[in-house]
Formats: sequence, C-alpha cells, structure tokens
Amino acid sequence: MSTDVALNNDLSLTEEKKITTTPVMEFYRGKNVLVTGGTGFIGRLLIEKLLRINVRQIILLSRPKKGKTVQERCDELFGSVVFMNLKKNYPTFMDRVKILDADLQHPGVGLSEESIDYIVKNTQIVFHAASDVRFDQALKKAIEVNVRGTRDLLRICEKIINLELFIYISTAYSNCPEKTIKEEFYPPPSNPEKMIQLVEAMDDHFEEHINKTIQDFIHPWPNTYVYTKALTEDVVRQFGELLPIAVVRPSIIIATNEEPIEGWTDNIYGLNGVVAGVALGIIRVMLVNDDSDADIIPADFVVNGVLAAGWQTYIERKHDRAVEAKSSNTDMKAVVRPRTKIYNCVTGNDNPITYQKIYDYSIQVGNQCPPKRSLWVVCHNTTTNKYVYEYYKFLYHLVPAFLIDTYLRAIRRTPRIMDLYRKVHKFATVISYFANNRWYFEKENMKALVEKLSPDDRVMFPCDISRINWPDYFWTYIHGLRRHIANEPIENLEEARKRHRQMRLVHWFILAAYYFFWAVLLFYIFKWALF
Repeated sequence: MSTDVALNNDLSLTEEKKITTTPVMEFYRGKNVLVTGGTGFIGRLLIEKLLRINVRQIILLSRPKKGKTVQERCDELFGSVVFMNLKKNYPTFMDRVKILDADLQHPGVGLSEESIDYIVKNTQIVFHAASDVRFDQALKKAIEVNVRGTRDLLRICEKIINLELFIYISTAYSNCPEKTIKEEFYPPPSNPEKMIQLVEAMDDHFEEHINKTIQDFIHPWPNTYVYTKALTEDVVRQFGELLPIAVVRPSIIIATNEEPIEGWTDNIYGLNGVVAGVALGIIRVMLVNDDSDADIIPADFVVNGVLAAGWQTYIERKHDRAVEAKSSNTDMKAVVRPRTKIYNCVTGNDNPITYQKIYDYSIQVGNQCPPKRSLWVVCHNTTTNKYVYEYYKFLYHLVPAFLIDTYLRAIRRTPRIMDLYRKVHKFATVISYFANNRWYFEKENMKALVEKLSPDDRVMFPCDISRINWPDYFWTYIHGLRRHIANEPIENLEEARKRHRQMRLVHWFILAAYYFFWAVLLFYIFKWALF
C-alpha cells in the first residue's frame, strides 16, 4: 500500500467542486443555524461543513474555559487546520459567525435576555452537540450539563418564531444495558425532572455521599455519561411532541475519512486514544475481546448523517405545526404529529470490523510511519482474563515506568512515566465495558435515509458506512493520528523509522534476556527438584 492510495468512498474533492446545489444543500443554504458544542470534536466539523454549504449565519454558543475567554476560545477554534480550506475559498467566513456567551451548566443555559431574544427572533435550525463526555464526571455536573442544559435549551427553542429543525446528537450507547438497540426511545433510568430537582437540592455532604456510591446509584449503566444521555433522550422525547426534532446516535467516533481533511482528529478519548497510545509504545496490553466487533464510524460520516437527518426531518415535519385554539362551539380536533425519529449512526452489520482487525491494520501501517517521539516500539497484547491482564500490566507497563522514572530522577529530571500509566490504566478501566460487551444496533431509519438522498447528495453528504474500505481508511487514520495527535510532520519520517529500527533491536535484546533468565531459572528449579 502506498502513501498515494486513493480512498474508496463516495466523496472526492474534485467531484464536490463540480456540484453547486443539491436538495440538502438548498435546505441549509441561507439559514441561521444555532450550534452548541461548536468547540468540540464533532461541533467544529459540523460548523465547517455548514459554512462550506453557505448557511447565512452560525450562532455559536460558547463559554470561557481553562482561563480563556469566549473570544479567545473561538479564535483558537477557527485557527484550527479544520478551517484551512474554508479560509482559502471564503476568506471572510468569520463574518457569518455570531458568538454568544453561554454555559450549559447554568440555569437557562447561562444566556442573557438579550441573547435569548436574538435566538428567538433569528434562529431557524438548532444542532445540539454539546455535552459533558467524561465517563467519570460527578453525577451533579453531568445532570446539570447534559440533562438540565438540554431541557433549558429546548424551552428556549419553544419560543423560536421560525424554528424548522432541532437535532440532538446523543450516543448509540445511551441504552447500553439493552443488548439490542432499536431506533426508538427507551424508558429512562429515572424521571429526568426529578433528577434535575435532586441535584439542584444537593448540598456538598449529600453530593460526596452520592459520588462514593455512584455505581450502585446508576446501575446497570456503567458511567454517568451514558446514564445522563439516557435521561436526556427522554427530555427530548417529551419536547418532540411539539417541536420538529430528530435524534442522531453515533457509535464510537474516530478520525475523519476525508472531510475537510483526511485523518483529522483532536480527540484522544475512546479508540483514538487507544490506537495513539499503542502507536506511541505507551499502551502494550489491553483487557479486550479481540473477536468483538468495534462499532466505529469516521467523524465526517457522522456530520453528514446529522445534516442528512436534519433535511429529512424537515421534509417529514414541515407541515407539522401547532394549531391554536379558536373560540368555537365545537371541540378542537386533536393534532396527530409524527413521532420523533431516531437514527442509529453506526456500523452495525453493514461493514463490521473486529478489534483484532483494527490492531492488525494499525500495526501494519504504524510500522511504516512510526512517530519519532514514541516511548517504545509497537508491541500490543490483548487478553480477556483479568488476572493475566494484571500480570502483563505489571510487566509491560509498571516495571518499565519504574525503571524510566528512576533514570529520570538520577539525572535530576521530573519523573512522569508512572503518572502517565496511572492515567492510562484509569482510561482502560473506563472503556473496558464497551470493549468487552456486544450490541446489535438496528439502523433501518439510517438505511432509509441514505436511500432517500439524491445521487449528488450522496456525493456531498456521504454517510453510507458500507462504502468504507477499512484497510484504506486505516492508512489515512494512522497517518492522521501521527500528524494531528503526535504532532509529527511527514518530514521526520525517515528519522523516525531509523529510531524505530534501533528501538526494535533493543526490544529483541531485552526479550532474549528475559526468556534466557526464565530458562535458566527453570533449569535450576528442575535440577534441584530431580537431584
């Protein structure tokens, strides 16, 4: 496989330039679109695509974070490589972005009355992509951001004068206690409104107690992220009786396939973090069933699926308007509204790939483009036995970490490898639930959506996962991780390969010494036992 390999999917930039209008593009063109979570992984890709297909205005809700003001965060956002091509073709695209100070953790989404008034009078489409995605987040904050934040945003949307569409981006694992995930709403684990009231009434002592017993409280959900996503879906269901809403549930989101640039990601959570950790020689053992399917989907396929689902929701519900009661001697007939549709944006059985195949493709490509600053060579082991995993973790992670940190102390440098592995092991514990369980995802709505797209829309908004060629994709993916996560330019590739060969020789020497030690030890044990 060469570095010039062409990706086998519907979209090519050459084809895209030839297409100036499609039904989906026409729907979004000239609209004012409110986006939450715009500084996140999916959010920035969504904003870039919306600007590229010429929406009139992006209304971006953002908040200060980590000492940066809203404006500083947005300057950083639009300085991203994601917007590189957009800057070339639309140098003044920032004129179409309006930034509003907001915070989902605060009541009323933290919006001022002036901002709410602007949203109510000007917004036509809403994409709600914001959420607290940390699996280990405290329950109080997770509910404040994910559940109450969504409820309060929807309350504002009820007032929007010309609302045409509201899309909620959830997760395919919101109902993970079920083994078959249908494209429908499920009973929530608790009453969302009562859970909001509970956390609002929490004092510090009660919150501390809840956090200590959180696994019992949210069981059988494995973490507060999916638990609050399940609660939030029920909130969305209730508002969907009056508003034109659709829910998109993506599975494990990984780097882009091609749009707006190949192999882009800035997200080190989930599979991206695992593969990057393996490539850097940090993660050398995982507790995972290799034969399990990894339901992965490239980020640009998710964005295209979201936009296509939005268009289809508008088509299906554009005549679904609330009927105001008029003074009359006759009773007003009930208005029958179509149910809120859910789209499972997943791989499913259309183009399955196992964890073993992911490792095979990643190592095959990774050996050809290793990062220069890797901790060690790629040497990955998997097991489903917890005791074997603990042994390998001690041998492959903790022992090398102790030796490296001891050396760093000896040369008067700050030891950091043991701390790194504490984070790695915490991360591994968090994701093990998803790596060692299996789900069947129904996706009839998603398949029907793809069929309804025009030929040009299938080029402009590719979201048919069956068209992905996984070996080609992983060539792009691994190179993308090297460039965007490891921050290594293609220019240092030969130097990195040379260093990788040297480390491999040392690796083989250490293995030989290790097995020689055990051979000698066993020899003397048997000799002592026999004589």
